[in-house]
Amino acid sequence: MVEFLLSIKFLSLALLLTGIALAFAGVRLSGWILGWILLTGALLLQGFRSMLSYFMEHGGVDTATYAIVNDWMGLGFALLIVGAMHLMRDVFERHRLAEERLRVIGAAAQDAIIMMDNGGRIAFWNEAAQRIFGYAEQEARGRKLHELIVPEPYRVDFETRLDLAGGAVPGNVVGKTLELAGLRKDGTEIVTEHSISGVSINRKWHTICIVRDITERKQFEERIRYLANFDNLTGLPNRMLFFDRLGQAINLAQRNRYEFALLYLDLDRFKSVNDTRGHDAGDAVLKAAAGRIQAQVRESDTVARIGGDEFAVILPKIAGPQDAATVAGKIIDALCASFPAGDAEHGNIDIGASAGIAIFPKDGADMEALFRAADSAMYKSKQAGNSFSFCAG
Repeated sequence: MVEFLLSIKFLSLALLLTGIALAFAGVRLSGWILGWILLTGALLLQGFRSMLSYFMEHGGVDTATYAIVNDWMGLGFALLIVGAMHLMRDVFERHRLAEERLRVIGAAAQDAIIMMDNGGRIAFWNEAAQRIFGYAEQEARGRKLHELIVPEPYRVDFETRLDLAGGAVPGNVVGKTLELAGLRKDGTEIVTEHSISGVSINRKWHTICIVRDITERKQFEERIRYLANFDNLTGLPNRMLFFDRLGQAINLAQRNRYEFALLYLDLDRFKSVNDTRGHDAGDAVLKAAAGRIQAQVRESDTVARIGGDEFAVILPKIAGPQDAATVAGKIIDALCASFPAGDAEHGNIDIGASAGIAIFPKDGADMEALFRAADSAMYKSKQAGNSFSFCAG
């Protein structure tokens, strides 16, 4: 019996020393080796308990056997400790590798990756976040995200949304892409796109934001939208936006049962300006003419450049045709005044204008008919020059 116990003791001691050596060498044990160490320790302790119970029932133990059993118990405890050491090392190593992977991914990402703990404070801040917002990781960690990157007027709403995302019940922003105002360290406001998600880590909710700076994209989109609706030279609504406004004016007039006027203007002798002074001079006249027309109308009126040297004006809610005639007369007088040439050698530029007036709904009950009536009236006044005419219908 004693010989058997001694053999088990030396085998366990060898396993213990091997485990300790591997632990100090920093070697990660495979699952089955670690399992054998823990299992052996547990069996030794269980065997010690069983043997003590047996000997206590059969008259006690001699000194040699007691010493072996005592050593057995110590080896069992030691093996369990060594196994625990390896388990802790494995947990810490896995945690370190996870953090390292996150940092590698974060460093390679073009978008900002920001993680907040369950208290709403920044726990992770990658290099892209530093590039976009200007804060180093040391400056950002531990701070509330909305206090760092959100302009003052939007902070309460942003914080509320993040609270919803990080709460036990995910809010309506989780899994969605939001366009939000952003604030750089230098005070510059930008447009950002946020993808927000909530994750549970160790039974605590964390909020992860993927943030992209879309300022340039929004500026480009705004420029495209502007060019689609406004004349690049004069800044006035273009033909497409004009007809959209005309359609709206017709709908409102039909709904509220009132009249409005459409003025169609053509600059006289403008072609000679381009021919004799050049297109730069012609462009300068067009810009100045647009400003003069706008100066004669109300803010609620629409002035548009239809194309070339042609302009149109929508005058909603007029008291009668005389109101339209008064405005048309003011516009023609303004356009007949000389335009500075910017060139003392050639002198000022003199042009004129002709206008046609159509009244809704008398002269046309839809866009095409009304526009055609104003165009027809303009060509009639063109024959007289520097005048305006109403539609004959």
